[in-house]
Amino acid sequence: MLGRAYAPAHITGFFAVRQHQNPVKAGSIGCGLCLEAGVTATITVDTSYIGSVIRFNGKQIDLPTVEYVIKGLLKPGHSQVIIDLESDIPLGFGFGISGAAALASALALNTLFNLHKTVNQVASIAHCAEVVNKTGMGDVSGQCTGGVVMRIKPGAPGTGQTDTIPFSQTEVSWVCLGEVNTASVLGNGEALNSINRVGSNALTTLLKRPGLKNFMSISRDFALQTGLISSRALDVMEAVEARGQSPAVAMLGDTVFTLGECSVLKKFGQVGLSRIGISGAYCR
Repeated sequence: MLGRAYAPAHITGFFAVRQHQNPVKAGSIGCGLCLEAGVTATITVDTSYIGSVIRFNGKQIDLPTVEYVIKGLLKPGHSQVIIDLESDIPLGFGFGISGAAALASALALNTLFNLHKTVNQVASIAHCAEVVNKTGMGDVSGQCTGGVVMRIKPGAPGTGQTDTIPFSQTEVSWVCLGEVNTASVLGNGEALNSINRVGSNALTTLLKRPGLKNFMSISRDFALQTGLISSRALDVMEAVEARGQSPAVAMLGDTVFTLGECSVLKKFGQVGLSRIGISGAYCR
């Protein structure tokens, strides 16, 4: 027997953190988009192991968000599982992959062990895994929803509030320049003050005129106003803008993305391409 589930990658364009002692109520407001590219979790039971084994694209790793989900869903002594995570995108570049891995694993465990929990119930555990481990504050909410998602009220799925921006099917292209440690940013009080002020204003602006192009423009301004952009990413953005396209930075990562194909990105590294994902996470 096996359990299998998928969760989309999620690019946050801008955000503001909302802290709370209860991780279910903690999170962020902001906006991001889901991709068809994402994470598939395949889970099997193997009693020859003591505890769980997590593999990411075939390589055994420690992934705190997934370990949190296992402990949150399975009884002690029943966690002898192998979790194989297949991802189109690496960890650490601003695509919400740690959240996608946690969410896909939670859904797959729910199916495999007949836990009879709702999507919001298992997603809430995945959300808490992100908050507690400081790997993300809102990706799971977006990944449950799909599309271009505005996070209007913070909190886990079922607690927070989201709405989506209608869009015509389009592709997103990007170039990854380097990794960013999410915990180091979330733990910087001075940086958070700036992020929260600019991010709150950004959401207010977008809600007045929701639209994909407006989202890109506001996200670009967010990166510049908060300083969450490397000098190399700034060079990429300027090159993309010179071609008449609107770039932004994936939060939190040293990754520049834009709508549609963009040949100039090839000058800066390997280019990724995926359509915006209409669907949120689901079991396979």
